[in-house]
Amino acid sequence: MADHTTTPHTTTPHTNDELLARIEELERRLAQQGTTATTTDATHVDIWFLLDRSGSMQAIADDVVGGFDTFFAEQRRLDGTATVTLVQFDGQAPHDVLVDAEPLDRVGSLRGRFQPRGNTPLYDAIGQLLARAERHVARGGNPADQLVVIFTDGHENASREHTPEQINQRIAGLRAQGWTFVFLGANQDSYATGGRIAMAAGSTANFAATPAGVAASYEGLHRAVAEFRGKARAKRVADADRFWGDVKESEVR
Repeated sequence: MADHTTTPHTTTPHTNDELLARIEELERRLAQQGTTATTTDATHVDIWFLLDRSGSMQAIADDVVGGFDTFFAEQRRLDGTATVTLVQFDGQAPHDVLVDAEPLDRVGSLRGRFQPRGNTPLYDAIGQLLARAERHVARGGNPADQLVVIFTDGHENASREHTPEQINQRIAGLRAQGWTFVFLGANQDSYATGGRIAMAAGSTANFAATPAGVAASYEGLHRAVAEFRGKARAKRVADADRFWGDVKESEVR
């Protein structure tokens, strides 16, 4: 009579070791992927810098140039990557592109290229800059990497193509997508000006149109941009309405 007794199946130690090794390798790869994603998430930013070149900036022109050059020299020392687009504007040219999506190490001095003149078409300048930035994002840029900085010392007085209502709607929509906007203004109530175009009060600041005031504004900008560049994308979006954090250097002095 045949013996139908079955022998319980046992897994050899070799098979167990092989399985454990595969699991450990999978866990290692997943952990590595997670670390890489987090690092990449916090190391790139696209800076869109809109600089007022209207005639009223003449009194602080040298300070603006010196502050700009120092700001980018300090940004170059930080970890991570960034592209910079610098556009200056006035009544004759509301969209004068000096730097077009260049990496930080290719942003040269502003000296000799900043010569104040004319009126202040602020809305037209913002509208044209945003059109350029939106095209970049449409090609694959991440909304959370977009940092728009507006530096002006005068009231809007020359726009022909854009109204404050149009700019307000546009900025509000981009902020809802994850963009961060910063408004630095002198010789005006920057909170009232910024409020008309959907700027968050926590990302707005006044600065004095003096050498010390300009220096303080760039000092604060460097500190806040450095912090922005070090954040993960989700944190950038969460903090977009309070870009300056707990202090606005340009308003302390």
